[in-house]
Amino acid sequence: MIYTVTTNPNIDYYMDLRAPLCVGGINRSGRELLAPGGKGINVSLMLRTLGKPSCVLGYLAGPTGRLLEALMADTGCDCRWFWLQNGQTRINTKINTSPETAFNASGPALTQADLDALCAFLRGLKPDDQLVVSGNLQKSPAGAFSALLSAAREAGISAVVDTSGAALQEALAFRPLLIKPNGEELCELFGERADTPEALLALARRAQAAGARNVLVSIGADGALLLAETGCVYRARLCNTRPVVSTVGAGDSVTAGFLAGLLDTGDYAEALRLGAACGSATAYSPCLAGRDMIEAVLPEVEVTAL
Repeated sequence: MIYTVTTNPNIDYYMDLRAPLCVGGINRSGRELLAPGGKGINVSLMLRTLGKPSCVLGYLAGPTGRLLEALMADTGCDCRWFWLQNGQTRINTKINTSPETAFNASGPALTQADLDALCAFLRGLKPDDQLVVSGNLQKSPAGAFSALLSAAREAGISAVVDTSGAALQEALAFRPLLIKPNGEELCELFGERADTPEALLALARRAQAAGARNVLVSIGADGALLLAETGCVYRARLCNTRPVVSTVGAGDSVTAGFLAGLLDTGDYAEALRLGAACGSATAYSPCLAGRDMIEAVLPEVEVTAL
């Protein structure tokens, strides 16, 4: 089973404005959409679209937590929720306009007991399970991210990790199966600038030397780079592009597509192709992409060995 961890899940409230965003004035929406959100949840939803079952692990709180629980039940995804005593599950507002604008809430705080409950669950996983740990732990006890990965290691699992900053630095010590920073997050990790794919690749090699088995770097419209644990390097690019509708969940779609592709084929190039197709398809959609869009984009992804 694939398990995805979302420590700070949310409800995404999408709004398509009738006119450009007016700061300081009234903005009227022409269309609204309410959807479950959070990086691990997005990964599970995309995995379901790709025909891969998974189980969502995450924390919920308050009436908005009940709403998110109901929204996730409607998706058909398996979920294992850990309920918090205080706070509210957050609601993030996504404004689909130019420029794309988001208002992300901070979410509830975690206690040591909350963290211990999730770690105890992770210790019970089996070595042939897959684990994806996504997002941040901005209101949690010190060392929380390391605690989660340590619990996974005790279960014999090397996790897929999609986070940034100090949490990403912590993760490297646990030899994650995959890290998936974007270019900005990879630069932040080492406190350096990288203005070219070659420079990003050099930083990816440093991340691999520090512990990551595979490093997948998303570079927006320029595609993605993969430094595989075999030593091979691949680049994915789109031969054709479409107008970007929303980038929300695009990176999570890359993670889901890559993991699904790797489990199905064991081929890093093909896994990168599916990951890039899923990420691009989501960017071309108002929310997470459906199967039809992914299948339309897949033939347009070109993967080359560098």
